[in-house]
Amino acid sequence: MQPAPIPPDEHSRLAHLRALLVLDTPPEPVFDSIARLASELCGVPVALLSLVDAERQWFKAHVGLPGVNETPRDVAFCAHAIGQDQVFEVPDALQDPRFADNPFVSGAPDIRFYAGAPLVLSSGSRIGTLCVIDRQSRQLRPDQRLQLQALAQVAVQALEMRRSLIDRALSVRSAHEQRLAESETRHRAMLDTQSELVSQSRADGTLVYVNPAYARHFGLTVAAILGTSLYDYVDPADRAVVRERVDWVLTAGETLRGENRMHGAAGDDRWVAWTNSRQTDADGQPLLHSVGRDISARKRAEQALRSSQAFLARTGRVAGVGGWELDLASGRVTWSDETRRIHEVDPAFQPTLDNAIAFYADAARAQITTAVQLAVSDGTAWDLELPFVTARGRHIWVRAVGEAEFEAGRAVRLVGAFQDISERRQLQQRLADNEAFLRDLADSLPVRIAHLDTERRYRFVNRLHCERFQRPREQIIGRTRSELLGAASEAMVESHIDQVLAGRPQAFEFSERVDGRLRWLESRLVPDLDAEGRVRGFFSTSFDITDRAEAARESLRQQAILNTVTEAIPAVVSVVDRALRYQFVNAAFERWNGLTRAQVLGRVAADVMPAHDVARSQGWAERALAGETVHFERAYPDRDGAPHLAVTYVPVRLADGTVEGFVGIAQDITRQHQEQRRLRDLAQRDPLTGLLNRAGFEAELAARIEAGEGPSLALLYLDLDHFKPVNDQHGHPVGDRVLQVVAQRLQAAVRPTDAVARLGGDEFALLLVGVRAAANADAVAQKIVDAVGKPILVAALALHVSASVGVAVGINPVGGAADLVARADTMLYRAKQAGRGRSASAAAR
Repeated sequence: MQPAPIPPDEHSRLAHLRALLVLDTPPEPVFDSIARLASELCGVPVALLSLVDAERQWFKAHVGLPGVNETPRDVAFCAHAIGQDQVFEVPDALQDPRFADNPFVSGAPDIRFYAGAPLVLSSGSRIGTLCVIDRQSRQLRPDQRLQLQALAQVAVQALEMRRSLIDRALSVRSAHEQRLAESETRHRAMLDTQSELVSQSRADGTLVYVNPAYARHFGLTVAAILGTSLYDYVDPADRAVVRERVDWVLTAGETLRGENRMHGAAGDDRWVAWTNSRQTDADGQPLLHSVGRDISARKRAEQALRSSQAFLARTGRVAGVGGWELDLASGRVTWSDETRRIHEVDPAFQPTLDNAIAFYADAARAQITTAVQLAVSDGTAWDLELPFVTARGRHIWVRAVGEAEFEAGRAVRLVGAFQDISERRQLQQRLADNEAFLRDLADSLPVRIAHLDTERRYRFVNRLHCERFQRPREQIIGRTRSELLGAASEAMVESHIDQVLAGRPQAFEFSERVDGRLRWLESRLVPDLDAEGRVRGFFSTSFDITDRAEAARESLRQQAILNTVTEAIPAVVSVVDRALRYQFVNAAFERWNGLTRAQVLGRVAADVMPAHDVARSQGWAERALAGETVHFERAYPDRDGAPHLAVTYVPVRLADGTVEGFVGIAQDITRQHQEQRRLRDLAQRDPLTGLLNRAGFEAELAARIEAGEGPSLALLYLDLDHFKPVNDQHGHPVGDRVLQVVAQRLQAAVRPTDAVARLGGDEFALLLVGVRAAANADAVAQKIVDAVGKPILVAALALHVSASVGVAVGINPVGGAADLVARADTMLYRAKQAGRGRSASAAAR
């Protein structure tokens, strides 16, 4: 073990550390949150906020090491990390001579991985680290290293702010005790020495005092700033919000805290957290007293965290993989958004172990329950594919993966992933059906068909091979020709096999005795090549040519069977050559295309199909002619029958392996697509009005925000006034008709790009996109109030209802969609209080 060298500035470093007044203080939520965030970002079980004292390292915050508050300095990894400028990382402590015999490596807590970002004060002193630890060797990704450094900077700011708050508290108390004895000059001198941004301004924003820190922040002198407007230094996008705060403080006389962007000395935008309060000058005029602190680093760290979390959420959504966690001590189950989507549960649904298992089909519950029990008892992980029933009663297949995490030899939590694999299972079943079809097809052909590997062992044989060897298929697969015949294979046959395994196709005739009779066969051997052109076996076909005429008649008979099958199946079938000239089409092709066989055969696709359809199928045709079997779907919205097809192109290969053309098989999947659309509409459309329902509206709002349209969105919440008497006096059918008319008027009042939804009962919502000014949204709201207020004719009745509308404009970056909804709801309540039949609005704060 190699102790860390003592830093050259050890004396001043310790002085700055102790000046923070933080050693041996109780835990504080902000530092606990930083440590927990570091653990989550880096995906490790242990994170520490460590302060390196003269003889020890003391933990201000820790995650994953309960009951441990300090350790000796001479065995501390952090004592090495404070000597570095960047993140100090030890991928595997057992392989590092500095730490291999460290007691914390050879014994509990069994450290294998360590990464520590130094805590560097504004004075330059390195007082400790924000570090993460794992019991398994690993390395941080570049983005994790950056995030760990950013969190370390946030921790330093929190430590210095804590010390500053202590100083300020002492300073305020001292100023209160001595204010009668000190002059205004002394008071100003005290403000000038503060590191926070301090200013005083009049009601119109004119600055009458700023301290040097305020001036330095903007790269100016105090004299240059005095007399200018504080709004000149506020980012234009935040000025309206800042004016609202200033007016509130000066009017209400209450202290108000807020954050906004300011222009820094380098021309960049800086985030500053302000505490604003009202004072009065010598003439009794109100003054705004503001104290600010630069929080840009914290904002960047928060944004990085949000971006990382959003990236993980998007990745899970795209991949269709959800995550879950079960805390065994509390029984608390946590699901990711994708897991909730797969379960199709409401947002308010609270998962538990019991109700999570209840989603599995009856036959699968015992299996998943046993898997959970084994994981908890002995750490056995599971990876299962099981039938499942969603909250909406939909039967699907899921892949459930899970494992237990242990601490001190005891399972403390279960974690895992969850994926809807219904489509893959369907594809597997379809593949199995296709394989069965091909096997049946091969068995029906009057040809011996086989596939052999490079060791000359059979991997596939059809029925005629089974009859030739007088054995079932299972006893042939995996054995050689010599093993099956009980004698050495003919030398001539073996020489041709040598050639095909060298990559050269073979065609030859040979004789053999079958049931005591000598028969002649014509054989073709074709090499089976992998994607890189390597021979991995060969295909063998053999024809009995003892009686060619009989064989020809049999071939014709088989062809007739195939033609009959092709004509009978409902799929559209065609065969084209390399020039895309039709060689064969079935009756279903004639019905679908409207042309007779005589009009199609011998002609190229461009003469038969529309030009745009030929163009969009060209790429698929080229791939099929290159030897690839391709599958795609094609929509024909202008056709009455079969407007949506699933198409497969299968290459047609000659005996030498060259592709002569391909077979096109198209199946009508219109009903499947219609059913998918119907289910989607049922899930996201209100059946009475045809508008979006709440789920559809929330999905539309989330999509708009994810597309970056949040700042230009406006949300209108609408409640019908006097609607209940309509139902009470005239009945629900009349009420339903009123709701339908209101829905039509709402849709007529907005653009096609805007979204209109019925949230339930007589509650509606409108999402306006591309709103450039709040006045535009207010104008739409008034238009809606006027439209709804017109009489509604139902049979002989002229009914009157009105609308109260709450308007919220612009997404707040911090509050997001929830804040937009809350503001719209508040404005709706305000409109109702003001007398109903009107609107009220609020911009983003």
